[in-house]
Amino acid sequence: MAVQSEDPQQRQLRGLALLLQLQRKARAAEDLAALGFVIVNESRSLVEYRQAALWLDRPMQPVAAVSGIAQLDAQAPYIVWLNGVCRRQFQTDNNAVYQLLQAADLPESLQAEWQQWLPEFGLWLPLKVQGRTLGGWLLVREQAWQEAEAVLLAELSDAYAHAWQALQPRKPWWRGLYTPAALKRWAVAVILLLLIPVRLSVLAPAEVIAAQPTVIRAPLEGVVDTFQIQPNQTVAAEQLLLTLENTDIANRLEVSRKVLAVAEAEYRKTAQQAMFDADSKAEMTVLKGRMEQHAAEVEYLAEQLARSQIKAPHAGVAIFSDVHDWIGRPVALGERILNLADPARVELEMRVPVADFIELADGAEAVMFLNIDPQHPLDARVYSLSYQAELGPDQVLAYRVKASLADVEQLPRIGLKGTAKLYGQRVTLFYYLFRRPLSGVRQWLGL
Repeated sequence: MAVQSEDPQQRQLRGLALLLQLQRKARAAEDLAALGFVIVNESRSLVEYRQAALWLDRPMQPVAAVSGIAQLDAQAPYIVWLNGVCRRQFQTDNNAVYQLLQAADLPESLQAEWQQWLPEFGLWLPLKVQGRTLGGWLLVREQAWQEAEAVLLAELSDAYAHAWQALQPRKPWWRGLYTPAALKRWAVAVILLLLIPVRLSVLAPAEVIAAQPTVIRAPLEGVVDTFQIQPNQTVAAEQLLLTLENTDIANRLEVSRKVLAVAEAEYRKTAQQAMFDADSKAEMTVLKGRMEQHAAEVEYLAEQLARSQIKAPHAGVAIFSDVHDWIGRPVALGERILNLADPARVELEMRVPVADFIELADGAEAVMFLNIDPQHPLDARVYSLSYQAELGPDQVLAYRVKASLADVEQLPRIGLKGTAKLYGQRVTLFYYLFRRPLSGVRQWLGL
């Protein structure tokens, strides 16, 4: 029985159906491995070929799939040679939808092994998506390729390329930040950012102190006997603050007063006898001088006794340490005992370590953040800067900086502590960030 030949129209419809079926299989592929199997093996249902290979432009395992081979060995001679052929076709891409290929079209280094590995006629089909070439697949067979077959496979190759692109894992968004072009833009942005002018600043411990307090010193040598006030107590003018030990002065004053009384009695007696006795009249001058001497001694001791009781010269707040630290403590003449401050006149004192010191102009801006209320900073202006660094209570060598407070609604209490930020001249952001490291490097190198 004779076989009825296939009608050309039916053959075209069958080819179109196979094309749509392969495109549907490509879209239904679960992963890249399944899609690679469809490309190199299932495509044979549309056009007959002997072998197919899928090659991708990637550093690891560029030969992704070969028809008839389940597990690829990247170091196998055939795979290495096939990689060279496909890479050469990829690099000589002329934007054609397909390229006919034979051994004569290859370099001499690749021609010799063509007959050993592949049939005579080859067809290279690039995989392109939105102008970007992902790779390509190579088909080889013993018969020459027809133009209609090549066009049909090129259409299928376009569908494979889109399917492959859809199955590839999406790159994280941050990967785009590390491209060469992006790195150049980042470098320019960082350089411009480091050139931005900023205010040089430094942090330093700060304390609220009294402005121009009155220093209460020891008026004479002695021992502190009693305190009539407590630390940070508000006192009135002429209020007794403390008393020095005065028993010895009181005893000497009592003796001097008795001696003065005796001298006065002798002087009066001699003055009465002088009216009748010339010798008594001559003795009056000596007695008068002696009486005046004892009177001056009494006056001096009375003054010393009064000075042993130290009083406030004006109203204010008494600032000193604990009372028990002073009672029984000997003091020298002129030794500071306490400060008498006006609570309405306060200022800031900051201690800037030598290693952190910056150039501060007169009237430089300062902001203090109190430990008890950091949300409401205090604005101030620098008016005093010590020329010599001093050791502070924390044994850190630092410069003493004083600043007057700006107008504030409520003055802070004397003795409050916090952190102050001092502002200097404008510098670049690079110098602001690397000032300390650069200083350390210079010291290490001795420059």
